[in-house]
Amino acid sequence: MVAGRWAVNSRRRQAGVALLALLTLLTLWGLYLFLGQLNATQFKLAREQSAAEAMAEAKAALIGDAIARSPVSEAGYLRLPDLGATEGQSSGTFSGDGIGLSAIGKFPWKTLAVPAARDAQGECLWYVVAGHVKNDPWKTNVGRAALNWDTQGQIEVITGSGEVVATNVAALLVSPGRALEGQNRALADEAYTECGGNYDARNYLDAFDTADAIEGNVNYFPGSTNSRVAPNTGNKTFVTANNDHYNDRFLYITVDDIFNPLIRRSDFAAAIGNLLDSPAFKTHLQSIVVAGNKGTDNINCASAPDLSFCRNWKEMLFLTERSVAEPISVNGPSNGTSCSRVLIFAGRKATGQSRNTALEKTNRDNYLEGVNASSFNVPTAASATISVARRFLTGARQMPI
Repeated sequence: MVAGRWAVNSRRRQAGVALLALLTLLTLWGLYLFLGQLNATQFKLAREQSAAEAMAEAKAALIGDAIARSPVSEAGYLRLPDLGATEGQSSGTFSGDGIGLSAIGKFPWKTLAVPAARDAQGECLWYVVAGHVKNDPWKTNVGRAALNWDTQGQIEVITGSGEVVATNVAALLVSPGRALEGQNRALADEAYTECGGNYDARNYLDAFDTADAIEGNVNYFPGSTNSRVAPNTGNKTFVTANNDHYNDRFLYITVDDIFNPLIRRSDFAAAIGNLLDSPAFKTHLQSIVVAGNKGTDNINCASAPDLSFCRNWKEMLFLTERSVAEPISVNGPSNGTSCSRVLIFAGRKATGQSRNTALEKTNRDNYLEGVNASSFNVPTAASATISVARRFLTGARQMPI
């Protein structure tokens, strides 16, 4: 009996040890899986963080390049995308381009002297630039949209449910993510040694098939070479969603992103001063008929010291005259000098003012405030009193003529 009980107890002890060993093994296996999953999650988060930083650096490079260009009348325009002629280089003139047409290509990292920027999947970033702000051969043509702090971008962004999240955007940096159904990212040219792949936008920007479009919108321009050029100067809607047909991620560049730093250049203030103080421009302003809502319909920028600067900023100008030449009171008592006309350069829009449409741009109340709004009239000023901001960035500056 004693021997039997010993054998039973021995088997129980052995079973207990085996169970303990199994539990230990399962615990270690679970810990291994947990740590593996944790490491994978950490790796994914690190890649996403790196991608976000790459997009931010690409945005800074584009803006820095735009605002640093000289002279200041050439500043503010964003580079054209890399369209494949030379990998990483901003495109020059290309087939299908035209005045005010938005364009899609890859981020021009080589032109901007920065590393090739990549998303979390290792794909090089793509780039969409609105036609009104692109640096192309037609940017100074008559009839080209003016580029100033009121310029409207031509890019809008909606969610998968159709909710508008951004309007009048100047440019988009695009993380294309993994290839979706129908997309082919095969190498098109062995010269593409850095980013590889090809330059057909629909192979990177979603959805590939228009049948999968959200509210009729796909993130490229169907019908053009490599789906890269807008069919007209109208606004283009892009979609940010996360489903089987859309996985693009965007970083916006707004007009304010460009002009907030640009107008702090000392030569920007000087360019306004040169325009208002130019003897030739003053002579021209004395000779023309004061007409139009702003009194500036007959202004010809050919008489200005910088033709391009005048064309871009002409819509800020307001011209009026007095029935008889008399001293003008500016921020206080008159200096006694008689003037027959006054030219006002309006500042940035204030709260409640809107300059988005052609009609809004004809309304003086969207540019002038207080005594200036009440004094200004076309063709004859209602008053000889004018108020001028010490800093023209947020208010008006005037030139008695």
